[in-house]
Amino acid sequence: MALNIGYAMLPLAGEPVCGDQGGWWQLPERRVLALADGLGHGRHAADAAAQAMQAVEAHLALDCEGIFSACDARLRGTRGAALVVAIIDLRCNTLSVAAIGNIRIILLSEGRQRRLGGGRGIVGAGYAALAPETLALRAGDVLALFSDGIDEFATLHDCLEGGVQAGAEQVLARWGNGRDDSSILCYQHDPNDRGGDDQRA
Repeated sequence: MALNIGYAMLPLAGEPVCGDQGGWWQLPERRVLALADGLGHGRHAADAAAQAMQAVEAHLALDCEGIFSACDARLRGTRGAALVVAIIDLRCNTLSVAAIGNIRIILLSEGRQRRLGGGRGIVGAGYAALAPETLALRAGDVLALFSDGIDEFATLHDCLEGGVQAGAEQVLARWGNGRDDSSILCYQHDPNDRGGDDQRA
């Protein structure tokens, strides 16, 4: 796992698989992160989330709109999913991020925590107009993408003392609500780090 990525997930109690899936990919000039929450839980939810990750992986060169369109087409016939996609442009240190459904985004920059919004709908069953946001990224900024199995929380900064992996695990342990599959994907921006392996979890 790349040093600047943290990922933690937990299936709903009694389920053999998690209906949430996260992925991250390294390209020469960009990084792409995604988190999908298949509707409901269990194997059908996990299948929808897995297909979303496969669609993202097959379209990494596209912008947010293009990736979402590809995912929406791929998920037709599945339960569908909530989805967030984040694209980090390493040439100009910007973040483009968009979400559909009940999935959440937090950006922690210079000690200030900002919640970013998303659109309504279901990827795979139609959604309202996508509204990607583009923001500047500074070295050390942390992006957290998390599903609705984790309650809203106010103190991401306090969880990061041991790094983003420890932070993701702590958020899941402290704010996981036990009512659904839960997952969180954290990314800490380091524009000088061009290493790290692709991962689909």
